[in-house]
Amino acid sequence: MPSKYPYAVRLIGFDDREADKLSAAFAADRERQYGYFRLEEDNLQEPDLFIANADDIRALAKLSYFSPSDIRPALLVGEPSIALPYPRIPRPWRLPAVFSELDILVERRAEALSRLEASAAVKVPERRRQERLDIDLTDPAEYENRRRAPADGGVLVIDKTAMLRDFLLGVLKRYDCPVAWAREEEAAADYCKRQKVALVLINTSTPGVDPYRLSEQIKRMNAAHQTSVVMLTGKPFVYDAARARFAGCDGFLNKPLAVHHLVSLLKKFLPPLQDRSVTSTTQ
Repeated sequence: MPSKYPYAVRLIGFDDREADKLSAAFAADRERQYGYFRLEEDNLQEPDLFIANADDIRALAKLSYFSPSDIRPALLVGEPSIALPYPRIPRPWRLPAVFSELDILVERRAEALSRLEASAAVKVPERRRQERLDIDLTDPAEYENRRRAPADGGVLVIDKTAMLRDFLLGVLKRYDCPVAWAREEEAAADYCKRQKVALVLINTSTPGVDPYRLSEQIKRMNAAHQTSVVMLTGKPFVYDAARARFAGCDGFLNKPLAVHHLVSLLKKFLPPLQDRSVTSTTQ
């Protein structure tokens, strides 16, 4: 049986009204077999499932980019203009139908994961390569961001302790990827001036550190190098998406950090990891 924990859902192509209706339904305290929550747009966590607006061809093109699979299945809402191998519910949609289909996908996902685990094929499931739509309707700015090559260099952690730095050293010890640590804005900025940094992780609870100001400073100093900046957020900090984008932040992950989400993040932003398998050495 699938676990009871809430499954992360990435919504694609919905207007605010429909997206808010789904979010509210996910958050409602009801006795359901499985729980779900909506991933915010800037949340870099890997989703468990996708729900796409089938009436929007751009949403279908974006869904194709994510390559849904049995491990990360997709549900379509509406009537697609092209044939796609995903389950679909028609409009006007009703919440019971949405949850019924999601529950079926979750159970199929659990079966697929069990088969992978039984075959010892992979430790962390990878996306299956599938044929993508032969169209490109991506917004130019979004497309450029996706195609941007990650910067060379190591990782810089801004935190009040060195615990995350030490963990990353264990994960990345097989790679030529240095991991540094700073607990003050000035020290972090100085390190970025002196060293090539591919990824900066800012723990937003670090005392005396303004994550937006630091992100903007690092981006300004490393405009040519294209250093990526990710915030690690937790209560009581509230991620301000507009302010973060203005500061050049590339997104966020919620704390506490799940190992597989952290590994996916590293693979996204660190060139040495993109063509090689990486799993945590710390269980």
